[in-house]
Amino acid sequence: IIINIFGGAYLTTRGTIMSMLHILAKRPDVQKSLQTEIDNVIGDVREPEIRDRQQCPLVEAFVLETLRYISHTPLAMHSTREATSIAGYHVEKNTPVLACFWSMHHSDTEWEDPFLFKPERFLEQDGSLKPASDPVRKRFLLFGTGRRSCPGEVFAKSRLFLLLSTLLQKFNVMEPEDHSLPEFDPREMDSGLIMQPKPFKIRFECRNIIK
Repeated sequence: IIINIFGGAYLTTRGTIMSMLHILAKRPDVQKSLQTEIDNVIGDVREPEIRDRQQCPLVEAFVLETLRYISHTPLAMHSTREATSIAGYHVEKNTPVLACFWSMHHSDTEWEDPFLFKPERFLEQDGSLKPASDPVRKRFLLFGTGRRSCPGEVFAKSRLFLLLSTLLQKFNVMEPEDHSLPEFDPREMDSGLIMQPKPFKIRFECRNIIK
């Protein structure tokens, strides 16, 4: 069980971080907005902390949109607790059911422009993060829902916040000098039970604010 937990955590975290880096390199406009928020809230003297999450809605929205966009754990196993019907089909009790998060997160009936990377979809008009009760947040299901939701959700989101905010506080993420990266398209990721982005090269540049 422990091996499965760490194995699953490694691959999902790797896929998320690699995807974030590719997106940041291709979207300097988004990266600059994230850095502005980090500079205003955290500054360049101290390290980012978990308590900063509440004051960094754009960073939080970027993490959520990355996870929705890549949906790198496309399937989730569930089972019916009682007889029911799904899309008009009768389903007996204790029947295994596979939920396809990929389809849910890229449905144009549920999401506006699902194949466009738009962190702002998780933000209110005033720039604050939409609450968990908001319909948009409720449609985000990558960690599952109910009694079988992922036990690592809180830990994963907090670590991604710390990594992203610490990285952008100190560095710019840029494309290689000798070639341009292709646009990040989640449909081009390597398929599997845990999808992974294809290999790519980027470079890091120290920000001038570093003292």
